[in-house]
Amino acid sequence: MKKMGLVLSVLLIVYMLSACSTFDKDVAGTQENSGAQKKHKHQHENPFIPSHTYEKGDIDASVPGVPVLMYHHILKASENKKFRKNPAVITPEAFAVQMKILHDNGYKTIQLDTLEQYVDKKIKLPAKTVVLTFDDGYLTNFMYAYPILKRYQYKATMFVITGSMQQDPEKFNPDMLNRVSWSELPKYSDVFTYEPHAHHFHRVLGKESFMLAQPRVAVKNDIHTVSELLHAHHFGNRYFAYPYGQYNQNTIKILKQEGIHMAFTTRKGRVYPGSPKFELNRIGVFPYTSLKEFKKSIGLNAL
Repeated sequence: MKKMGLVLSVLLIVYMLSACSTFDKDVAGTQENSGAQKKHKHQHENPFIPSHTYEKGDIDASVPGVPVLMYHHILKASENKKFRKNPAVITPEAFAVQMKILHDNGYKTIQLDTLEQYVDKKIKLPAKTVVLTFDDGYLTNFMYAYPILKRYQYKATMFVITGSMQQDPEKFNPDMLNRVSWSELPKYSDVFTYEPHAHHFHRVLGKESFMLAQPRVAVKNDIHTVSELLHAHHFGNRYFAYPYGQYNQNTIKILKQEGIHMAFTTRKGRVYPGSPKFELNRIGVFPYTSLKEFKKSIGLNAL
């Protein structure tokens, strides 16, 4: 009996070590060059913005300002089997209708450097001005959004997660979250500019973003890494979108130290001259966004 108990104890220890090893491998991707990484059984990457971080509410369309639209993933209805209930996935058809509304009503897109001048009160912008942003860097942004944007000569910014990017293109699988690749970025740069979103820290602990939950040195390392990787590939590293829209004064301080000029939240609203440059509003576009709501969000009904 003693021998049997000893054998069982050894097997239990081996099992526990094996389980810990597997868990550590899952977590290791989030702690490159950071020995201070926390481990938590609820840590995971949620590729889409949780509903609790997006503030709903009406926008006063009578107040001038620039709407910064926020998109994520795009899938055809026939392709979308796994992510049907996810509020960050819209169809190409819906996106096409929204862009046609912008175009047919005389809206022009601007890039973030122009928006920065507007926020700094250095320039004024026409009433029908809009900014288009795409978070996370999904391959479907190239597949479905790019042709539509190119048709209207519209520009957009993609906030990428460099830790999820490969050098060569991924094979499209609608049941997976395929990301853009480094080799593809130049091909689509006539429409898209690329800015940092995160390296490995597009993750949550419970409902808290890694950008808040992890030690300052780890957060700084992640922001520095995504910024430097984009710079090394000759892309932008001046503008930032907070993962899950979550940030604090520590995050802002790190961004400033890393040379970031502006940062975007998921707080619903427009951007105005004098807006806090590291707490800029955006307007999320979701499957449940009606055409009436979309028109109101861009101020079309007020013009």
